[in-house]
Amino acid sequence: MTVQIKKPILVVGLGISFLLWIAESLHQEIMAIGEWGILSLMAVGTGFWLWQKQGEKKPSFKGISPLTLTEVQQSISQAEQTLDYIKKENPDCNLSQLESQLKQLPKKLNNSSLAIGLVGNSKSEKNSLQNNLREIETFKEFDVREQDLSENISSQLDIIVLLVSGDLTDSQWQIIKNCHQKHQRCLIILNKQDKYNLEDKEIILQQIKQRVNIIIPDDDVMAINSLPSQQKVRQYQADGSYQEWLETKPAKIEDLTARLEGILNQDRQQLSWGKVWREAELIKEQSKLILNKIRRNYALPVIERYQWIAAGAAFANPVSSLDLLATAAINGQMIVDLSKLYQQKLTLNQGQTISATIAKLMIKLGLVELSTHAISSVLKSNAITYVAGGATQGISAAYLTRIAGLSLVEYFQEQPLEPDNNQTLDIENLSDKIKHIFEQTRRREILQTFVKQTVPKLG
Repeated sequence: MTVQIKKPILVVGLGISFLLWIAESLHQEIMAIGEWGILSLMAVGTGFWLWQKQGEKKPSFKGISPLTLTEVQQSISQAEQTLDYIKKENPDCNLSQLESQLKQLPKKLNNSSLAIGLVGNSKSEKNSLQNNLREIETFKEFDVREQDLSENISSQLDIIVLLVSGDLTDSQWQIIKNCHQKHQRCLIILNKQDKYNLEDKEIILQQIKQRVNIIIPDDDVMAINSLPSQQKVRQYQADGSYQEWLETKPAKIEDLTARLEGILNQDRQQLSWGKVWREAELIKEQSKLILNKIRRNYALPVIERYQWIAAGAAFANPVSSLDLLATAAINGQMIVDLSKLYQQKLTLNQGQTISATIAKLMIKLGLVELSTHAISSVLKSNAITYVAGGATQGISAAYLTRIAGLSLVEYFQEQPLEPDNNQTLDIENLSDKIKHIFEQTRRREILQTFVKQTVPKLG
């Protein structure tokens, strides 16, 4: 693992220097242009700015290639591998349920029955739609509210029919993105189309299609009426009088039914493979959570051991301001030990480099000053008299070593089980972990407990 740090300040500095040079070069010319010339330059500048804004790339999703059988089998193999890691590191862990689920997956690769999830928040609409879809015998329907579409439920579904009543909400857009990332077919259905006139309905449909066109084909976005509706009918007589009554119009879901049957005939294999892939990925995620819990239990004593070593070293040699770089050797060895627990295979030299990087990040984020000030405040406000010499520095060293260790634990938990040798340290991700752990542990009551635990270690 190597460390790569970007240098945005250098880039910005060069850019500013370049702009200043241009400004200096144009100064005399601008003075000679006069009022109309200045207005012209302003217009050109405004046009350039607008062109830049229009040219900015908007975030989008790339289409995902169809799954192959090899990819599905690879996901199953990775789930098996994760279970094997658990068995090696904790043979007493009960994995029978996950192992049983994993063994069933190869049998589902050619499953004929498919499950469709009707996702929306109107119970009556989904009930009516379910009744009309029962003619498609191979489908099993699931009624799911948007907020209840959990990872576990979603993995069981082959197709999600998302019922919307207008333009997409944030929660609906999140469902669509999750389907895309998990190789899951999603149909977007504008329901209650009768409440819109023809022009408004087409505008809404086109708006939805444009938002999702990279990841969902146009044919999978349509309008229906899942419920029968009533329409007022007026009949005029010869004498100018008229009669009115309500006529019931049946539900209109033919387009949806035809689309589902077409998908069933053309993409059945892809649907089955996608479902097996999702189930394998879910087993892998659940197994990783178990493995991470086991490894974290092993990691915490390692972190505690090194935080007390760092505390003792700083207490014995107090300095006016805590120099985290001086603890690189201690924290470097801690990083190596933690990397072994998480199969990251770091050398001592790499560990010390990462330790120095973490120290610089902490200084840059202001954590050194904040933690030292907070710990000094706790020492002064409590009945703890052991504040002479380097107590503050010792406790601060222990605290920051703990933050470094816990941040690395969270970082390592997200890494592949068997990383390649060219893997680089994601500085931005690690920085986020450090900030997150610091915010979690900076509360006064937590610091008070930590100080009380640390002071006896300095004796």
